[in-house]
Amino acid sequence: DKEAIEREGERGADFMDYADWLSNYFAEALSRIEVTVLAAAKREFHEEFCRWFAYLVEDPAKSVAVDENFTPLVAQDSYEQEVANLSGGERTALALAYRLALNRVVQRNAGLTSSLLLLDEPTDGFSKEQIGRLGDLLKELDLRQAIIVSHERELEGAVDHIFRVEKENGRSTVRQVG
Repeated sequence: DKEAIEREGERGADFMDYADWLSNYFAEALSRIEVTVLAAAKREFHEEFCRWFAYLVEDPAKSVAVDENFTPLVAQDSYEQEVANLSGGERTALALAYRLALNRVVQRNAGLTSSLLLLDEPTDGFSKEQIGRLGDLLKELDLRQAIIVSHERELEGAVDHIFRVEKENGRSTVRQVG
């Protein structure tokens, strides 16, 4: 039937117009949006990352940034420094600052809120001053709940409840202190 063939031809032309629009306009617009959104997220991440690192490592000669792949970069007196050359406490601070920044950016961009933070031995290699700053940082985060697994008694002043896990005869027991 000639009419059916003409309708299919018109339908095919419409599909070609859609394909043209998708490949020439929509894909380009989507790419620009993606670049803009990622650039904004990277700026936001960079600000948070720098802020938390500076909070935990009080050395004005040291600074951090991230490259285009969000890999952390460290500089001392404007010279790039290998992460492996940082002290243990500085590496721990770098990792913690990175995770805190990532958490903040993801939550903001996803429209999520969380009042819970879980940290397992967050002070590995920290000096006494850094441990104290971590306690201050926890207060600044203003969370409803933070669960911290640590052997550092210096953190006890920054928390409301302390639980000790003790192992006796191969069995762990948990008791609240105070």
